[in-house]
Amino acid sequence: MQDYVCLERTSESILIDMRAEHAKGYIMRSKKIMALVLLCVLMVGTMTGCTSDKNMRNYLQALLDASYKNDTTVFVNMKLGSEKEAQALYEKGVDMGTETFCTMLNIPEDLENDFRQIYMDMLSKVHYTVDKAEKQSDGSYVVTVSYERMLLFQPTLNVHAAKTAQLYKTWAESPDTAPTDKNEIMKLIIIALMESIQESLADVSYAEEETTTVRIELIDNVYTPNTNDMQNLERLLFDADTAQ
Repeated sequence: MQDYVCLERTSESILIDMRAEHAKGYIMRSKKIMALVLLCVLMVGTMTGCTSDKNMRNYLQALLDASYKNDTTVFVNMKLGSEKEAQALYEKGVDMGTETFCTMLNIPEDLENDFRQIYMDMLSKVHYTVDKAEKQSDGSYVVTVSYERMLLFQPTLNVHAAKTAQLYKTWAESPDTAPTDKNEIMKLIIIALMESIQESLADVSYAEEETTTVRIELIDNVYTPNTNDMQNLERLLFDADTAQ
């Protein structure tokens, strides 16, 4: 019975960790996008030196689509690399994100593939539109991006709180059939979390459209998205920092 007393506290800790890990994910995903940029540098010279506003807009579109949507259309059309190479980088980025969450949340190995799919589904549902690029006096470009923040984490918190409360109630009412192994209890809490994310994703809503900018700088004759701006965009796409 004592294991169940701390169930709600444990559940809350898991969700706090989840939000913390998503914050870390901003940096990790930015590094993944930077890896895409490095691939561009290795593969072609179209984004080194002379370019245009339209090309720069498409450049950012290609990086975002390949990173979030696993859509390589613009990436390949711009000759930034092959579909296979973009796919490999997408998979690597998903692996990084999944590993981070699974390690921090102590997700059992037999659930990792299921969580990986949930993570991919979450990324695929982001809403953004790359609008226009404007060249600056220093040779850099400022690209305007419209976005609608995905309202996922707060609904997930609410659904998971209800699920874990029901688990606690059921176990308290039927102690003879309730699990006693701590690992089994934690696994059931994690399963409830995964179900909560899936349910929230299935009916996810979005905030009203807003805009932000990403600066693309010419560094050593190579156009590179500003890391801080990419991290900020990632933060704006999800409600992890506003969920309570």
